[in-house]
Formats: sequence, C-alpha cells, structure tokens
Amino acid sequence: MFNVRNRLVQAEHVSSPKVHSEEAHVQVGRDAEKSFLSALEKRGVNKGDVFCGLRVPDEFQTRKHEIDLVVLTGNGIYVIEVKNWSGAIRVSNDGKSWIQHKNDKSSGHATIEYDLKHDNVLDKLKLRANLLRNHLIRKDVCLPSKVFHSYVVFMNDRVSLPDDIASLKEVILPERYNQFLESFQFTYLSTLRDAIIPGFVSGQLSYSTMECARTVLKSIGTWDVIQLNGGKQLVGDFKSGSQIAPNRRETEKLQFVHQRNTITATLWAILGYTPQVSVSMLQRGGTGWLWNASNGTINIPYNMSITFRMAGDEMDSQIPANDIDYIQISI
Repeated sequence: MFNVRNRLVQAEHVSSPKVHSEEAHVQVGRDAEKSFLSALEKRGVNKGDVFCGLRVPDEFQTRKHEIDLVVLTGNGIYVIEVKNWSGAIRVSNDGKSWIQHKNDKSSGHATIEYDLKHDNVLDKLKLRANLLRNHLIRKDVCLPSKVFHSYVVFMNDRVSLPDDIASLKEVILPERYNQFLESFQFTYLSTLRDAIIPGFVSGQLSYSTMECARTVLKSIGTWDVIQLNGGKQLVGDFKSGSQIAPNRRETEKLQFVHQRNTITATLWAILGYTPQVSVSMLQRGGTGWLWNASNGTINIPYNMSITFRMAGDEMDSQIPANDIDYIQISI
C-alpha cells in the first residue's frame, strides 16, 4: 500500500511539473534578437549565412568568447551585437565602460533609479571580431581586416545615447535601423554584378571564399541550451551522463517526452509502474516536413538529474529531467 501511495505522489509530480517562467528582461532581449533575425530573412539573407552565439577561441585557445550574431555576405563578415537596452547610456571617465541609467517601477508603483555598468560594448565587439578573423586564418581562410564589420544595434526606442556614442557609424540607433537592414537587401541585380565583375575589382568576397568561410563558421561551437517547462532557457554546457551520452556530431537535440496527463499517470501508478521520461536523440540536420530523423530513444527515471554547467558558473548544476522540455546540443 505504501508503494502505491508513493507512485501516486510521483504521478502527481510528473503531471504537474514546476513552471519555469523566463525573466522579463531576458525574454525581451531574446525577442529583439529574433526580430532582427526575421528582418534579415525578409531581406533575402540566407539562413545558412547567419550564425548565432558563436564561441570563438582566443589566440592561445584557452578561453572562448561569445559573439551574438555573425552574418556572412558578399560585402564582408558582419559581427553584430543586438541590444534591447532602455534608459540613458554614458561612457565612463576611463572609456572602458558604458553606464546604463535605469528607471524601473516597483510593485508599489514607486520609481527605482540605478546604474548598470557594462564593458565598453563596441570595443569588446571589435576584439571578438579580431578573434574571429584570427580563427579563420588558422583554418586557412585568410581575409583582410577591412572585410570584418562590427555593429552594435539598439532596438529599443526608449534608449538615449550621448553624441560621442551615437555619432559612431558602428552604432545603429532605432532611427537608423531600417536603413541598416536595407544594406543586407538581396537583389538580382547585385547577384548578376557579382557573377560578372571579379571580386578583386568589386571588393566583394568571391563565392569560393564565402564557401570556405561558411564551412569554418559552421564548425565553430555554440552554447548548449536547456529549455525548461514554462519557457525559461538555461545556456551553458551539457555534460553527457552514463545514461545519456549523445554523439554531438550526429545529435542536435534531445527531446524529452513526459507523461503529463493526470488520469493516465495515475492509472499507470495503480498498475505498478513508476514514471519515466522518454528522450529522443534527434539527428543533426535531420529535420523533415513531418518528422525529425532520430538516432534512437532511451527511457530514464523521471527523477533523474541532468548535469549542466551554466555559462558563467564555476560549478555544475543538477537539472531535474522532469522539468526539461528539450536540450539543444552544440557541435
């Protein structure tokens, strides 16, 4: 009787998982990036030429630096940081930081004012663009520095920047946003021009150079992502365990399938079954019209924990399998 009672409690736990809501500012920032990506796609930029969250090694290959967005075009390689910041931005006295002045309303409708200190975003982005260039050179894709373009794109109309930042061509304010997007506009005339005029004359990257760069960019790793029930995402490194050890070159996603129906879960508990989670290992590049190709499926206990090192943490976290919707696996 005691075992039945335990299984009924487990069934309730499985069918009513904790809801992990994303923090508002994180969700807003993620939506801004999605909006920018969608705008690029509408202007004809090939999805295969857009790379998100690349982790580029430094010159000694001891540490990796993340780049929000890299866009490969005939005009060069664009290294882009998308910001949804609001409030007034100023540069610190030493020029090493950007200070963001925020005004937030508390639950009691009082206004809370505070400053957030960020690294100089543009300097940091240019450093990462140079690391990306050096990485390409190590892979025998040798490109001059002039084909790398760094831009910080501010998406929020409620941001205010001083003239010394706003006047920089690498800083895209909301009023210049559409004009910036138009520079990526695909036209058949430009395609015809690129096919006729040699790259050393037009300044465009050749098709062969772009293909070599594309191959290297595809091979650069990104973060792994865990999506929790409720939409919250954890970014970091998934540590393969004894029961779940996918081949990263072959598997791009671990899809977790749960028994969320209360009635069904209760019936299985009465019949003597303890809850399990079915994990499908979806094949890298195996997305189809109706289904995704799978490298296999395994069943794990619902109360098993997944080892995950979140970005910026020095210790591993244990994430309950019952809370996970999927894990996106990087190369």
